[in-house]
Amino acid sequence: MPRNKDLDLFKNIGLKIKNKRKELNISQEKLSEILDVEYVQIWRYETGKIKIPLDYLAKIAGFLNTDINYFLSDISSGKSVEKEDKKLEKMIVMTKDIFKSNNNDLMFAAYKCISSIHSVLKKNKQE
Repeated sequence: MPRNKDLDLFKNIGLKIKNKRKELNISQEKLSEILDVEYVQIWRYETGKIKIPLDYLAKIAGFLNTDINYFLSDISSGKSVEKEDKKLEKMIVMTKDIFKSNNNDLMFAAYKCISSIHSVLKKNKQE
């Protein structure tokens, strides 16, 4: 595998680690204690600056109560987690702008759209 593809792979894995860690409100310091490494090492893993050893990834997955496949799921598809995160961040900013506007009609419409989409998503997961 070419070197740049290799780095993209580890950058995507690192980004997933970071996202899951933040989702669970876990600091880099806490994660570094679990792995018995300096917290800067966690930053290096999360940014893809260095390759994360598989045994560390397994420990992280266990600590974050996440299947290790979550971190590896986009490997064969070639999807970029970073691109997906940027889309998500853009959607969050747009949603915040709507709610900051204090325009009741816009806020109600946004709420109804999001609620409807979420209901469909939940229904599909149950099937």
